[in-house]
Amino acid sequence: MAGIGFALKKLSSQDNLASRSLAGGHAIMIASGPWIVIMIGLAMLHILGRPLLDPTDLKVFSILVIYSFALSLVITSPISLDATLRVSRILFLRRFEEVHGIYLAAVFITTLLSLIGGTVVFFMLIRLPLGLGLAAIICVVQVSHLWLAMSFVAAIKQYGTVTSAFALGLSCSIIFGTSAAALGNGPGGMLIGFSIGLCISFCILNFLILKTFPGPLTALRDLPAKLRKIRPASGTFIAAGICSALAVWIDKIIVWQSSEGTAVADGLIYSARYDSPMFMAYLSIVPVMSILVVWLETTFFNNYRHYRDIVHSGGTLRQIDEQRASLAQNAVDTVFSAFLIQLTISVSLAVMAPLLADLLGLPYDAISVLRLALVGAAFHFLFQASCGVILFVQYGKAYLWLQVLFLALNAAGTAIMLSNPDYLGLGYVLASIASGTLAYAAMRRALGTLNRLTFVVNNPAITG
Repeated sequence: MAGIGFALKKLSSQDNLASRSLAGGHAIMIASGPWIVIMIGLAMLHILGRPLLDPTDLKVFSILVIYSFALSLVITSPISLDATLRVSRILFLRRFEEVHGIYLAAVFITTLLSLIGGTVVFFMLIRLPLGLGLAAIICVVQVSHLWLAMSFVAAIKQYGTVTSAFALGLSCSIIFGTSAAALGNGPGGMLIGFSIGLCISFCILNFLILKTFPGPLTALRDLPAKLRKIRPASGTFIAAGICSALAVWIDKIIVWQSSEGTAVADGLIYSARYDSPMFMAYLSIVPVMSILVVWLETTFFNNYRHYRDIVHSGGTLRQIDEQRASLAQNAVDTVFSAFLIQLTISVSLAVMAPLLADLLGLPYDAISVLRLALVGAAFHFLFQASCGVILFVQYGKAYLWLQVLFLALNAAGTAIMLSNPDYLGLGYVLASIASGTLAYAAMRRALGTLNRLTFVVNNPAITG
């Protein structure tokens, strides 16, 4: 994401509210663009679709969007991490012409895996009707394309166009989705309409990427041979990507398969008492996360680049360590301060949980889950923020083990706490507290041993 930092720095450094708000708004799109579009679009279509579809069909649409979102995240996380690692190395070596080929290969692999994964889930496991299953697969492909594009868009400075692309896509999703429902096409038609809006956003982002990183197109007859030559840039990061995506969804999958799950038409399962509170809690961390993204892409990036410049220019050990210490202290203070702000916001929202539940139409027994989810989300924010710094300095093994840890704790905690309905959501809270605390400690350790990471662990001359 280093490229986008220059644009964010220019906005955030200007001493006026409008520029700082633009920087924060653009950071939200870079950090959570697909998430924001899907959640807002889903909420709007759910409201506008009430007079157009019966409650069961509307619930089928909502569940399929959630399933598509979860599946696409699992598919694209390892691909995006691998592509980002490749692109960062290429940009550092100033071989810009190679980005084009990496992007197209990533799009092809993402599309193929999305089609295969969607077919397995929606036709072989859930056994949806043909039309509804095809609509769900199309949605998976479009969401996957958006997630992948975001990992490349972060290197483009056209922040206004990126944000506008999501705004246009969101508007089109709502228009086409409601139109399809009004014409009597049911949940499948609404899902296709929703996917059209996502496709429009992707087409704009795709155009920006190909325009920024032009290159020759590979002939179809040469494509299989080139794809066979592709090897993962880092197996560690690919495994970490899969685990990070699964960790976010494993608790929902376990709850869906328990007595808390409710089956609707076509074998789809959801949990009214768990799903909505969790998604609301995730949305509560977006504003502070956007502030952290601005910091990560501006201040931290500049400090880290200055550290690397000192290393590559042959600076003395004292100069290198002074810059490392300054960078580390700034990172530790910023992440912890952001966590305290998020924790204050989460606790305040937890106190207002009955009012929020009433506004959002949540059942009364979901209030306790909402409170737990909000507190857990604050520590989940600490986990994500700390892991973001660890990922920035490319401490792959630590990043992988932290994702495995959160996955295991979230799964085990959720399964154990299901024995008592009053404890629903407590497993996520305990997993987030433990993982967030350990991730923060791991971040401090990584920054404390940054010289070793630079000269030994990430040194190609040593690692090969």
